Amino acid sequence: MSKAVKAGLGYVIGNYLLKGLVFLTIPIFARLLSPSDYGTYNTFVAYESIGTIFLGLAIHSSYKNARYKYSEEQNGIMLFEHYVSTTITFLVVSTLLWFLGFFFFSDPLSNVLGLEKNCLYFLAPFCMGNAIIMCFNSYMGLQYKFKNYLLIATVNATTSIILSIILIKTIFNSQRYMGRIIGTTAPIVIIGIIIAIYFIKKARPQNYTNFLSWGIKYSLPIVPHGLSQIVLSQFDRVMIYRMIGTTEAGLYSFCYNIYMIFFVTINSLDNVWGPWFYEKMHSKDFNQIKNISTLYTLMMSFFAAILIFISPELVKILAPSSYHDAIYCVIPVVGAGFFVFLYNIPASVEYFHEKTKYIAVGTMSAAVINILLNLYFIPAFGYVAAAYTTFATYIIYFLFHYILAWRIEQKCLFDTKKIIFISLGVISIVFGARALIDEPIIRWSVAVILGVILITFEELKFSFFKKKIRKMKNGQ
Repeated sequence: MSKAVKAGLGYVIGNYLLKGLVFLTIPIFARLLSPSDYGTYNTFVAYESIGTIFLGLAIHSSYKNARYKYSEEQNGIMLFEHYVSTTITFLVVSTLLWFLGFFFFSDPLSNVLGLEKNCLYFLAPFCMGNAIIMCFNSYMGLQYKFKNYLLIATVNATTSIILSIILIKTIFNSQRYMGRIIGTTAPIVIIGIIIAIYFIKKARPQNYTNFLSWGIKYSLPIVPHGLSQIVLSQFDRVMIYRMIGTTEAGLYSFCYNIYMIFFVTINSLDNVWGPWFYEKMHSKDFNQIKNISTLYTLMMSFFAAILIFISPELVKILAPSSYHDAIYCVIPVVGAGFFVFLYNIPASVEYFHEKTKYIAVGTMSAAVINILLNLYFIPAFGYVAAAYTTFATYIIYFLFHYILAWRIEQKCLFDTKKIIFISLGVISIVFGARALIDEPIIRWSVAVILGVILITFEELKFSFFKKKIRKMKNGQ
């Protein structure tokens, strides 16, 4: 447990630093690139998130299950290692096929996607690099090796920034968007190739038919799940843009900069929760799962509550007065983030029992519900309504998976009463913070009190900071 907590904090701190690094470069590239260049690059990156899902078929999501399914050894090497290298080989072959498709059908694809052909040729390698790094992160996460993840992420981020600036200022001064695209693509492709060589050398790819038939069957339902998540997180902005206007869409979109603080945290911690949950399920330590999941939920609810109470001021600090109306959206959007976190707890049961098709059904259903709610409430109540429809949708999303996990396991692994109580507390805080939106002193006072309680609780339970201070005093 101590190792898991240390890894979780390592992921969180490391990802904050990486996001901070990227955030600091925004003014640099805003000055180096014209709005048109910036738009072309961001369109390219947007297609990567979709392309990576199709190219890799989310094969990395199978690793936690594969670790136990292929746990026996062959010639001193765990079969799981062969499985990983086989899936990496699959990604490389898939990339070649997608590249050929882009090459031979470049004209129609260029027209459909709105990307120039020279940009299109870099899309498949870029997706491959991302897919391989996702596999690497999943593999390292199983062993709580967060430092390996942070090393790769740091090298990729810094190299991408430096190379992009050099290419923009030299070779691609007249086509600056290409300098940014190549500067971003080249490092991740090189890193991906190095990782692929590492895994293939470690354990020879083998048993392609059995490994890939099981792996793809497991991960294929994650493809519509991933696409639905994109719809769920992005489509409300498109609807606001179409129904009301660009200004309102911009105000609403800005809220997600605050939401990202919470999302980066839960995404980092999920790298640890998943492997830990699998270990406990494999050893049938259900009491530990019940106790720690409740503790995990409680601590994240405190963190969400603190962020909810201070979020209006964060909007005012980060943006000029023209964005300040976004404070009416940010509270429910951050509240929705708590239920995004909470969904991951029961969803782990579905992943463990290889019921990934239900995950896809749940996400697609949530996306449809969100669209239907937006169709009614945005025209009736304005763009702020989209924040509350998102909040409501993610509550339904969590409940769907909680009930489903209960049915799959034939019993509830979690403390339902406490989770309901904590969830109702967060819902109350969302509406309470909205009612106190013009009372910053009260909100910040409550946030400080909650922060003191959270840190005190953490020190009594885990003593992370106390141990860190002791190590510093001892010169370690």
